[in-house]
Amino acid sequence: MSKVPNKSVAWVKCIEEQDATGDVAKAYAHVAGPDGVVENLYKAMSLTPGVIKPADDHYLALLHNKSSPLEPWLSELIATYVSILCGSEYAALNHGENFEHHYGNRQESSTILRSLYDSEPKVKGLPAATCVAIDFTRKLSLSPQQISSTDIDQLRAVGFCDTSISYIAQIAASFAYWARITNALGIELGDTIGLTGKPTEA
Repeated sequence: MSKVPNKSVAWVKCIEEQDATGDVAKAYAHVAGPDGVVENLYKAMSLTPGVIKPADDHYLALLHNKSSPLEPWLSELIATYVSILCGSEYAALNHGENFEHHYGNRQESSTILRSLYDSEPKVKGLPAATCVAIDFTRKLSLSPQQISSTDIDQLRAVGFCDTSISYIAQIAASFAYWARITNALGIELGDTIGLTGKPTEA
């Protein structure tokens, strides 16, 4: 008899850590935190365990790669903005917290995050390069068919090298995937959000 889907994790059946065996257990061992807890995102993917490790590896290679020329706060800002545009509260809150953590000034970062919910965010005080990256992220997320070489030239013009541009594009594109997965499967927030382990607000 199959289990009833775990409503506290997602709309689909999820395998809890203590029930994981075989390929699921191996996948969980790769993504579990130091305390052994597996994020709800990966529990919601437990029926397709073969994708968990590759998906996590891809995520880490983009957002937690020491070779990236992007500042960590900018990478997280791009990820957060895509999540907002796609309406994924799960991803927006988790990566919004990561952005604030890396940015280092909670007052300024909170103002920036609030502005991202505007139809056309214009944040005072942000470097011109960041604003261009935000505009590019919005266009790629909402009107990808309109992207042209001119958009790349604009990123170069404000100082982004081609490696940086590749990271920006890949982060924005990959978070369209993550946001849609959380939306499609109804993935709920866990007890904490972000790298800091900030308690989820009720």
